[in-house]
Amino acid sequence: MISFNIPPCIGIEKDYIIQAINSKKICGDGQFTKKCNAWLENKTSCAKALLTTSCTHALEMAAILADIKPRDEVIMPSYTFVSTADAFVMRGAKIVFVDIRPDTMNIDETLIESAITSKTKAIVPVHYAGVGCEMDAIMDIASRHNLLVVEDDAQGIMSTYKGKPLGTFGAFGCLSFHETKNYSMGEGGALLINDANYIESAEIIREKGTDR
Repeated sequence: MISFNIPPCIGIEKDYIIQAINSKKICGDGQFTKKCNAWLENKTSCAKALLTTSCTHALEMAAILADIKPRDEVIMPSYTFVSTADAFVMRGAKIVFVDIRPDTMNIDETLIESAITSKTKAIVPVHYAGVGCEMDAIMDIASRHNLLVVEDDAQGIMSTYKGKPLGTFGAFGCLSFHETKNYSMGEGGALLINDANYIESAEIIREKGTDR
């Protein structure tokens, strides 16, 4: 039998788990969470990185931070995982699907503008299989139409577009550390915040509405 995926391990994970248990801090922002956040911030140069329990939850946080409301329209590729759409549907948004390019499997940037209406609030490019969308064109469209960009970068950690890390072009980038991804914690994810104005709100949302 051929395994669908084999999560990468380098051999010291158990030592770190024991350190976390011995620290008496195994939830929230413990020492390893803080180290991972700092590592992501250093590697991507984002304003703030916050570990989440999944990329789904990172997308859901992004939808809240984007202030998506019922009847808002959100543009995304027709080929993506269900969580990309669900995060915005849960806020009452209407999803407007745009076809993908056959060469990259990413959203066809030439079709985005024709899908924009007066109700459009955000564009959600998905970097499929670590291949970057045409972010120059997408950011130009978003700027001209005053739209927010949320990058679904579930599969693209450490990949770049013209030398810039994926997930750092829009207001938010959403990463996955599912066992099928390059970096894995079994289940897990991260929200990259590229606009510092959102940091405080993001921290409160992640802490279930508290500011402790």
